[in-house]
Amino acid sequence: MRYNYLIGIAILILGSFNLVACKQKKGSEAGKSETNVMVNATDTAIPPKITREFIDRLEYLGVILDRPDYHTWGTSVVQGDDGKYHMYACQWSAEYGFGAWDVESEVNYFIAENPEGPYSFVKNIIPSRPGGDKEGVWNRYTAHNPEVKRIDGKYVLTYLSYPGINTGAEGKIGLRMAEKPGGPWKDCGMIMQKSLVEGVPSYNSLRGTDNPSLVKYNDKYYLFFMYCPRLYEINGRLMNNTSLGVAVAESLEGPYVEQMVPVFAPPPGKKVEDLCAFVAEDGNIVATMCDNFGMYAENGGIYCEMDQSHFEKTGEIKMTPTSVAWETRPVMFPEQDFSKGKAVYANNKFERPKVIKVDGVPAYMFLPSGFNAEGNSWTVLHGFRIQPEISN
Repeated sequence: MRYNYLIGIAILILGSFNLVACKQKKGSEAGKSETNVMVNATDTAIPPKITREFIDRLEYLGVILDRPDYHTWGTSVVQGDDGKYHMYACQWSAEYGFGAWDVESEVNYFIAENPEGPYSFVKNIIPSRPGGDKEGVWNRYTAHNPEVKRIDGKYVLTYLSYPGINTGAEGKIGLRMAEKPGGPWKDCGMIMQKSLVEGVPSYNSLRGTDNPSLVKYNDKYYLFFMYCPRLYEINGRLMNNTSLGVAVAESLEGPYVEQMVPVFAPPPGKKVEDLCAFVAEDGNIVATMCDNFGMYAENGGIYCEMDQSHFEKTGEIKMTPTSVAWETRPVMFPEQDFSKGKAVYANNKFERPKVIKVDGVPAYMFLPSGFNAEGNSWTVLHGFRIQPEISN
């Protein structure tokens, strides 16, 4: 695996000898800018087998949050000192359409007595114009895919934002902190953006730095994020291979310095997204992430673990897939009738996983779906209970 990562970095640095320029496909995710295409890309090695250990531990609970006439997407829940469960959900009015997430998403705060809900709306935490709708600010539009963790006794919220409309290649990550789950929130500003240094993984990323997940490990702070290094031409089709990176800081507010190798880079034509990293009971970093084009479960998810021996030798974080994390809803629930449902966005699948800890133990995983099984025109949040690991 180390050899493959070094080859990947060499390709990044020497890519000008193998790449040709092309006009990038329009769309927020693509970034609306000039990029490069690798011709006749070939797959790199990935672990040949993974288990079903994680997915077999899941118990489906049903819909956790359904706010009529609002899309609910990336949603993070944290257990408070008060024993209650505090949810931070990115939402926007369904009247704008699902595609308005990169302009109109805001972070709303909900609370429940139990992790499974019901969750009651309390207030808005971050509006859809975090920077005040001012020309030139990094976070003029959207507050999307928030994640909240308890770190150093504080509630720490990271989120994605954009400086303008149709600026998907300029996604940046912001940080806010509070002493209490309802705020007030200190705005710590922007802590991560794509690198301006050639050879660094996120250099010239087609989607900036996206969908953050922050953990404290070994007294340092690791900010995981998505980036998209390039488009590939495979069998006449342009495809991206969105990958995962990490930046490291000595203090919570930064500065965050990007690791020089990817955390996980899929082969050309594959794509991973939405890593949710957390520290497991054994003290190591583990994560869930989307498996978009099916390395193991097409439109499903992957559970991965930190390569501890690699970290001890190099100081680098590298995640290795170990189990399928989830699959599409028809595959997971073949007996369920989806005939009256509505595809609000994409396929009948789950995305944006967030793992919820109860008393320090990973106990739940919440995921939104673009398919509304009731036929309504908005997306809702689903939940799974994570059963304890079976001891050997």
